[in-house]
Amino acid sequence: MSKESPLQSQARRKFLRSAALLPLVHAGGVLLGASAATSTTAQAENAAAAQREFVRVPGSALAAHLKSSPLAILPLGSVEYHGPSGPPGTDSMIATGLAQRLVPRLRASLFPTVQYTHSPAHTAAFRGTISIRPETITAYLTDILTGLIAHGFDKIFVLNGHDGNIGSARLAISQVTQEHQDAAVLFVSWWETLPGPLVDSLRLFSQPNGGHGHGGPLELSVAAAFAPESVLPGQGPDLPPIQSFTEDFPYYLEKSRAEGWPGYSGKLSEISPEKGERLVQIALERLQQLVETWLANPAKPGSW
Repeated sequence: MSKESPLQSQARRKFLRSAALLPLVHAGGVLLGASAATSTTAQAENAAAAQREFVRVPGSALAAHLKSSPLAILPLGSVEYHGPSGPPGTDSMIATGLAQRLVPRLRASLFPTVQYTHSPAHTAAFRGTISIRPETITAYLTDILTGLIAHGFDKIFVLNGHDGNIGSARLAISQVTQEHQDAAVLFVSWWETLPGPLVDSLRLFSQPNGGHGHGGPLELSVAAAFAPESVLPGQGPDLPPIQSFTEDFPYYLEKSRAEGWPGYSGKLSEISPEKGERLVQIALERLQQLVETWLANPAKPGSW
């Protein structure tokens, strides 16, 4: 392990001091730090979330738990390299943390996060990534969703934290909803609740596109809101924005390798747990509104 420079040590101490002032939760749901003004609310949310975790419910209480839960929440993460400032569990920490805070708001049943998933070629080769074959994770997700439906959940919210899950999850969802006519599955990638123009309007990051990008300041600031001890700002040089071929329409490009790319994006010096907590609150409000609207209007076609 290389020795920290004085500037890096100073930045890390400042970062952790600021993190101690926030209502922070790591992926296991343990309160890491909170200010006096917010700790009571955070602790109440954590306790309520723990009571809604399916795997913690005693067998004798499962029937009542299922009856009281109109919705199942399934977080999807990854084990993937997120640059020198972020941990391999970044996606899983974010998906889990958001799900834990949503559970008491929605009276949902929270299921364990799927952490071993497929990673794209440009991150699969980095140390820290464990990638599952697409066909394997698609079949695995299909079986999980089928199991949730077998327990009586006809409404399932899949909260995604990793772009490599999008293809496999949509295939699995399509399969189970064809096989189970009364089932409906809502799939959302959390970062889509924070579009670039919205984040730009908050003036949290100096780079365009709201600080988005793999292992970039937006993603790692949000991760720091849940696991500040695992996020170290400024551990690599700030990078210029990645230039797209076109901004006129979306596209998807994947190559067998990305030569010269260091495995992260943007300005690592701008990572901040305070920024992350602000973004978490926005994401939570938008996710809650979406799910509640969906549950209240089951006959509407939605995104067809």
